[in-house]
Amino acid sequence: MKVILARTAGFCMGVKRALELVLKAITENQGHIYTYGPLIHNPQVLELLKERGIAILNPGEMIPDGLVVIRAHGIPPQERAALEAAGGRIIDATCPRVSRVHAIIRRWARQGYATLIVGDADHPEVRGLMGHTGGRGYVVATSEEVAALPELQDVIVVAQTTQSGSQFNSRVAEIQARFPQARIFNTICDATASRQGEVQELAQQVEALVVVGGRNSGNTQRLVEISRNAGIPTYHVETEQDLNLEEMSRYHAVGVTAGASTPHWLISNVVSTLKHAWLFHPGSLINYFYRAWRFVLKSNLYVALGAGSLSYTSCLLQQVSPMWSYFFMAFFYVYAMHLLNQFTDEASKFNDPMQSMFYGRHRLFLLSTGAVSALLALGLSLYLDPVAFPFILVMSGLGLIYNFKIIPERLATVTHIARLKEIPGSKTTFTAVAWGVLAALIPVVCSDQDVTWSTAIAFFFVAGMIFIRSGLFEILAIEGDRVVGKETLAIALGKERTLNLLCAGTIIFMAVLLLAAWAQLIPSLGYALLICGLYTLGYLTLYRQGILESGLFLETLVEGNMILAGMLAFLWDPFHYIF
Repeated sequence: MKVILARTAGFCMGVKRALELVLKAITENQGHIYTYGPLIHNPQVLELLKERGIAILNPGEMIPDGLVVIRAHGIPPQERAALEAAGGRIIDATCPRVSRVHAIIRRWARQGYATLIVGDADHPEVRGLMGHTGGRGYVVATSEEVAALPELQDVIVVAQTTQSGSQFNSRVAEIQARFPQARIFNTICDATASRQGEVQELAQQVEALVVVGGRNSGNTQRLVEISRNAGIPTYHVETEQDLNLEEMSRYHAVGVTAGASTPHWLISNVVSTLKHAWLFHPGSLINYFYRAWRFVLKSNLYVALGAGSLSYTSCLLQQVSPMWSYFFMAFFYVYAMHLLNQFTDEASKFNDPMQSMFYGRHRLFLLSTGAVSALLALGLSLYLDPVAFPFILVMSGLGLIYNFKIIPERLATVTHIARLKEIPGSKTTFTAVAWGVLAALIPVVCSDQDVTWSTAIAFFFVAGMIFIRSGLFEILAIEGDRVVGKETLAIALGKERTLNLLCAGTIIFMAVLLLAAWAQLIPSLGYALLICGLYTLGYLTLYRQGILESGLFLETLVEGNMILAGMLAFLWDPFHYIF
């Protein structure tokens, strides 16, 4: 299925700004935080904010102590005055576009003009606009409401910023027929107009359109209306779980757009799910192959095979005789730790709902095999060498306590860090170091060989590859991670700077391999492994250019780099087999 995503789908500037202000307040630990009314019209985002301790203060309720955030829709000045009189702290997250409409209304209201607002009377933005009219405001949404207006002398006309352009133009024509002297201000937000125009364009290119957004979002509902008026099948969904995939599988081209309060991860999930809708066409042989491969990838068997491959490669880099026990120790450990991370990662249901559904469906199998794998990894380390056992035990312990509060409360109060996962970039760094120890350090320790420069280079090669891999996956998960409060490298640096860092890191580890092989610190295999660096730069560049998107294919490519390293090592010395 071809899926075309509208260019402007997702958060508008005002919504993004409001959410940024709330997330910043949470990060700065500013005590109890309330939003004055729902911050935005998206139930999934509101539920996440609730989980992070954000409460909703409704108009008329007693104003508690704490920080109150005025939502993106704005509020009437009388309610703002009540908040200020209560003496609490206030953050004004009113959308600047809405504030501009407030200013227009106030200016002309002071000169005695009546204000006609084209919009929905029950919408919170319109209620806020009405508060600035000085008691001379009227809301009109239909021809009948325009006809019912009293005789007015001086009149201005404004629009709810998320109003339909055609609706506004129709009401303006009717208003001007009654009040020729009316001053017209088209205050529809540019982002709203762009979204509505894109829907009309998409309707000419696709067989059906999916609109993602909250059921109570006015601008989302208008996108649905415009699409239906264009005469194509239109589906309004809040999440990918609302899609009827059997029905969607009959289309060859589907468009996707979203309201201004819809987060990017929800849109991405819908797009990704639609791309897999063809699986629900029964009878295709390729479906069975796809499902089998998806099981291997999503169950972490593929990444565990990659860990074994890197262990084999690092053995040859250090001229340590590879053994099956090294391979399977890496395999079982990575399989178990990845399963543990997936089951404890609260952001995964937003970043990759398809994988969360997979884990729910195969929960018993994955938990049981994960527990057995953890025991086998510990058992193999004890069998190989008593020195290896503490390494595995410590790394397993760090994996178990990563998500729990272990930092002393006094220190956590000062640093705002109570868990290891709250240290910026900790997951990427810890993961890279753990893989380096597992694949490079443990084999040389167990072989009774000396730790040499080749060990350091093998460690750097493995850790570097995993750091880059994990960094890219954190970029893909940046929005969901941020909302649930994870402190990843991508969040700390931003998407572009993280991509630049990963590309620079790839060039550095290629340079290290080249120099080490030239100086004969490692075998000539170092030259062959430069292909892994070029491969890494390839998928990073394709992702940066938008050619590769998040999904099964990109994940297969990224994890496949570890398998590639193992294949290159085997081809370099096919007779140095694992015994």
